[in-house]
Amino acid sequence: MESGATRKPTQTRSQTKKAVGREESLADSIDDIATKVTDKIIQDHSFRDFLRITVSQAIAEKLDNLLDRTEQQDAKIFELEKTIDEKDARLRHIGTSVDDLQKANIVHQTAFNNLEQYSRRNNIRISGIPEVHDEDTDGLVKQLAADKLDITLPEGSIDRSHRVGQRLRSPGGNRPILVKFVSSKTKVEVMKAKQKLKSTGIVIREDLTKDNLALLKRTRDHVKVKNCWTIDGRIVALVHESEGMDRIANIQSDRTLAVL
Repeated sequence: MESGATRKPTQTRSQTKKAVGREESLADSIDDIATKVTDKIIQDHSFRDFLRITVSQAIAEKLDNLLDRTEQQDAKIFELEKTIDEKDARLRHIGTSVDDLQKANIVHQTAFNNLEQYSRRNNIRISGIPEVHDEDTDGLVKQLAADKLDITLPEGSIDRSHRVGQRLRSPGGNRPILVKFVSSKTKVEVMKAKQKLKSTGIVIREDLTKDNLALLKRTRDHVKVKNCWTIDGRIVALVHESEGMDRIANIQSDRTLAVL
């Protein structure tokens, strides 16, 4: 019993070795068969042609798909560029329209300013006449003309006159008098004689529009302008040239002032 028990494990190991040997032999046989089949396939021209055609077709399909996607992207880019060009064209049109509107606005403002100034062609403003309560401004103007300008203003030569601006509360504050003559001839006569008011503290000026008055102030402040005045609402300047000569210039706008 004991001897039989000791021989059994020895037979099992032997059998295992034989089984492993058979499996290794079978694996080697399979490897040999696979190698021979592979070599045969590789040597087979028809298979190589089949493999080449299959690979070429796969590559061609991939290239076709890539080209399709590229064309689609190109089409989208073209549409985007077209949209951008259309928007740029619209923006340029809008910009041109804005420029045209600005130019037209300047033309209209200039025309309106000229029309307003023409409506003031018979007007003057007198500063420096003392202001009193319940005064007669027509009488004050006539008295000034007679006493200081040696001009007799006949009855009816003044259309209307009144103080302009807010009433001044400070002592000695005198608002200017706006005078509208019936005839521009009378206004011209008074303007020619205003030089006689020098050193009297009384000043006579034409009644300018807001735009023209601002332009007159800018003209007076210009570095090359020695003196300036107005004639029928038009600004005239005495301009000093670099050669030492002076010239007369008509100032119609800031553009004219800029090129002095």
